[in-house]
Amino acid sequence: AHCFILCNSDANMMMEQSLRNRWKSSVTCLINELGMSSSSTITIDRERLQELDALSQSWLEKISQLYAEPHRAYHNMTHVQDVIASLDFLLDGEDSSIDAHTTCEEAILILAAFFHDVIYNPKSSTNEKDSADLFVQFASELSTTISSSSNQQGDTSGDDNDEQPCTQQHIRNCIMVMQIEGCIIATATHISSAGIAHETQNHTLATFLDADMSILGKDVEIYDKYAGCIRREYEFVERNMYCDKRADILESFLPILDQDVASTTTATPVKKHSFIYATEKARQQWEEQARSNLKNEIEMLRRGVIPCEIQKHG
Repeated sequence: AHCFILCNSDANMMMEQSLRNRWKSSVTCLINELGMSSSSTITIDRERLQELDALSQSWLEKISQLYAEPHRAYHNMTHVQDVIASLDFLLDGEDSSIDAHTTCEEAILILAAFFHDVIYNPKSSTNEKDSADLFVQFASELSTTISSSSNQQGDTSGDDNDEQPCTQQHIRNCIMVMQIEGCIIATATHISSAGIAHETQNHTLATFLDADMSILGKDVEIYDKYAGCIRREYEFVERNMYCDKRADILESFLPILDQDVASTTTATPVKKHSFIYATEKARQQWEEQARSNLKNEIEMLRRGVIPCEIQKHG
């Protein structure tokens, strides 16, 4: 059964050409933004462009290998592809919150999709920060290569130790880096972050969070397979405890109007959100189905039933 699991093949074979193209065009946009964030105009020569392309490709391979880790039943490259497909859906049409032709905005969303789960250890509470840190490392390496091009064009008599502060300043000055990092970090607090994004009209963040959560609003069969995959990633958790904790988490996702589905447990936090999704298009497309899926799984979990659970024998 399809369970969002990638085949155990070489990372290059797992990546569709369209996904590679999205990566390349988005990284190109990031390189341009990093260059413009410099205090001086930087002209990148052909040799430096080749170095940047090689660096970009090596990071794509690194990311692919991380997403192919054997413990990932859901948080793998297929999930990245699904998030990008959901982004395309949200960006398509007149009612989109973002102009689909804004290359920089699209690149922010695509790179956030590639990096948002790149570090994923079910036993860790810092996955989002660790993933964001890895993205900043990638951006720093790009900036270092760009800066080396600038140093070759200008005065190279300075201390080599000046390059690192310059690179870090590039990162701090690049709004695109800050936005991508913010999108990744926000996935640690999905529901509250989505609400804040909606209230503050942060359309980029709202669109990204909705795309990442789009799985909740898919057809029942797809949702149930997703739920089964999450259990596989948390096989180390005792079964009854998993059912209780997973149900509690899902209950926190449900809006105020649906809190009557919550169990009688006293640990249910106070809810302040009225919707799961932040954008109008996502609410129209996925909200109703997401609430139904969540309530169904909560009811099953409270009975000790896990959707699409793979039973171990022996």
